[in-house]
Amino acid sequence: MDKKAIGQTGEQAAAAFLKGKGYKIIQPNYRAAGAEVDLVASTGDILCFVEVKTRKTCDHGAPEASVTRSKQLRIIRAARIFSARKPYRGFRVRFDVVSVLRDGELLACDHIENAFEE
Repeated sequence: MDKKAIGQTGEQAAAAFLKGKGYKIIQPNYRAAGAEVDLVASTGDILCFVEVKTRKTCDHGAPEASVTRSKQLRIIRAARIFSARKPYRGFRVRFDVVSVLRDGELLACDHIENAFEE
């Protein structure tokens, strides 16, 4: 499986995982201002911008460790544009990371709420 397919599989697993926790997936792969947010989700009055990181192993560190500050700033830029749209004005904004570890066909998700801030 190539890197793009692994990423897509991880994003699908993360979306299913969040739905199982009661989140509503508003939009996958939102792009704006030269940035992409893997998942835009909501829970109550919170708009969550979710970066999904998928790895086969933790040999090179935990998946969430690869969400650099420059990546965070790109996500924040896109989130500002998205959250200014109706009907999302007034929602609180949160930045989460879902790390996905693959073990063959098994996927394990870990949801990190408030993984970073503006």
